[in-house]
Amino acid sequence: MRTVKPAFVVALAAAGLVAWSGSATAGALHTVTAWHDVNIRTCPSTACGTAGALVAGQQRKVECWVRGEPVTDAGITNDVWLQVEDADENGPALWSSAVYFVGDEYAGLSADARCADAPAR
Repeated sequence: MRTVKPAFVVALAAAGLVAWSGSATAGALHTVTAWHDVNIRTCPSTACGTAGALVAGQQRKVECWVRGEPVTDAGITNDVWLQVEDADENGPALWSSAVYFVGDEYAGLSADARCADAPAR
């Protein structure tokens, strides 16, 4: 699924106001930047509970991605969800829709950075 970010996000990235870490592989933590407010959820679906949120411009470390519920916002649809780092390393995996992050369909992670075990949604 190809995604296109709004022109203002492209302009912000070009101006250096927001950034993402470039390509990434699974197992390594990479920084992504939200271009829009986004919920952090307990599974890769909007039906799952929220466990926090990020505001536009805020960064978060991510390791990998999975396919989940498609999310549409600002004319963009994407079914990629990012496993976001949580301060509680012993807690459950947390997820945010990649549609809300600067970059391509995978928010700058490589296609190879797919999570080994995709959670049920």
